[in-house]
Amino acid sequence: MRQMVEAAREGVLAVDRDGVVLVCNLAARHMIGVAGGDPTGRNLAEIDPALWDRARAVISSGEACQYEETTPDGGVISAGLSPFAQHGETAGVFCLLRPGADCERLAQELAVSKELSERLDMIIESSHDGLWINDAQGVVIKVNAASARRMGLPAEAIVGRHVRELVEEGFFDFSATLEVLRTGQPVTLQQNLKDGGQALVTGTPVFDDKGELSLVVVNDRDMTSIEELRALLKESRAHTQQFRSELIRSQISQDLDSKLVVRSAPMRRTLETALRVARTESNVLITGESGVGKGLVAKVIHEASARRREPLVRVDCGAIPASLIEAELFGYEKGAFTGALDAGKPGYFEMARGGTLFLDEVGELPLNVQAKLLRFLDEKEVVRVGSTAPLVLDVRILAATNRNLKEMVAQGSFRKDLFFRLSVVPLALPPLRERPEDIPPLVNFFLRRLETPDQPLKNFAPAVLECLRRYAFPGNVRELANLVEQLAVLTPGARIELADLPPAVQNPDLALAEAAGQDDLNLARAVDSVERQLIIRALKIYGSQRQAAKYLGVSHATLSRKIARLGIVVT
Repeated sequence: MRQMVEAAREGVLAVDRDGVVLVCNLAARHMIGVAGGDPTGRNLAEIDPALWDRARAVISSGEACQYEETTPDGGVISAGLSPFAQHGETAGVFCLLRPGADCERLAQELAVSKELSERLDMIIESSHDGLWINDAQGVVIKVNAASARRMGLPAEAIVGRHVRELVEEGFFDFSATLEVLRTGQPVTLQQNLKDGGQALVTGTPVFDDKGELSLVVVNDRDMTSIEELRALLKESRAHTQQFRSELIRSQISQDLDSKLVVRSAPMRRTLETALRVARTESNVLITGESGVGKGLVAKVIHEASARRREPLVRVDCGAIPASLIEAELFGYEKGAFTGALDAGKPGYFEMARGGTLFLDEVGELPLNVQAKLLRFLDEKEVVRVGSTAPLVLDVRILAATNRNLKEMVAQGSFRKDLFFRLSVVPLALPPLRERPEDIPPLVNFFLRRLETPDQPLKNFAPAVLECLRRYAFPGNVRELANLVEQLAVLTPGARIELADLPPAVQNPDLALAEAAGQDDLNLARAVDSVERQLIIRALKIYGSQRQAAKYLGVSHATLSRKIARLGIVVT
């Protein structure tokens, strides 16, 4: 529809009752003298005062009118103005402009435009989801009946108000519009409403031809029924795109695959701290169990910092053999050791020059490498293996670990001075079991990521979501992601029921009891059975013996011996 209006030879112009331009195609821009840019969002009184005077008269009388006028260059423009209504009141005016006098055809085209307006209004009002249209200052231009019902106010009591007033009066606690105005980016958040209900709200910015924010389109959905979650973001994208294609000409890319799904208060506070520290050069130590998202938080800090255009280099300190980690981190010169490249090799520090070096599992660093890392933090210089010449590098350090570094300091396996230099700003990520409110949106996020033409979006039954909220998730977000993928791939139907969950998720205590053998009172055999089940589960979650050993709290060598003794087949 937008392409049809834009390509029309006649001028098509629509304004609301306050004179704000809603639609203005190329022909109309030429006729009112703004051919150089899109006037959407501007006031008609500033562009064409005479035309606004006629439009205002139509709004006042509620009657259509037609007229002709001579332009300064001697031409003649025929115009037809017709009011359009909302909730039984005149909401604005459609104008059709064309050279010459052809009133009959103009009246016909005016009727077509009025019908188009009425259909668009019907689409918006018939939506089960709430739809808000706000201007670039945050003032409500339009709100449909679904949102008005949830607010407990008539639509006319909402239109014309600033969304900040509605927040201050307690109608909802967070505003997607304010977040979009603050960041200029699409945002999805959960609102707590005045009546105790909850809504999932998506705000999308709309930009004009100059790249300036013109409108904010907000879609909201009632979340009191978890059943409605299954098609949430897919439908909100469709509704938002439908409105934009009818009303505006901007091409907006809507990306609802948020990098972070944050609903719980602890994670919200942690993310706010991360974004604040991102603007500084302070070293950050991110702690938390395996799978909680330490790497993702490090990426967010880097992308929110002044170094975002420079590289982010991630190093898994636990995956590099101890004999090679110094050379990998700091680089080496020609002939530094047997097998070294003839030309030498730059290390990860040099690769991260100007950017950020993320040291994941920093607690795995040997003591000699810890000393060189401390030297870099003190003097911003490194020395390649086999060299004596220092290299001065501008690199920011982010570190992460799932180990208790304070205990390692007390045991002498981690340097005390290095611990304090790394943890200038500590960020502790809570495990998933401590933030169960994040589980439903995370499930929805992972399901959307798996959706393909051959793998349609599946639906989790409410009982399944409630069971997942009660489950401890020792593997945290990583385990949840793997579980969602497993269920999406292996469940034959479109709906995932409670019976589709693995027994260990449905009832962890019962699963361990069955694994041990309730009728077997031999302690050694029961212990072996439980060990076997836990090791198999850890290997499935983490995919490698080294990571599984960390999760189980044993050394890699100990785990290897247990796997051999228990006859576990590692694939």
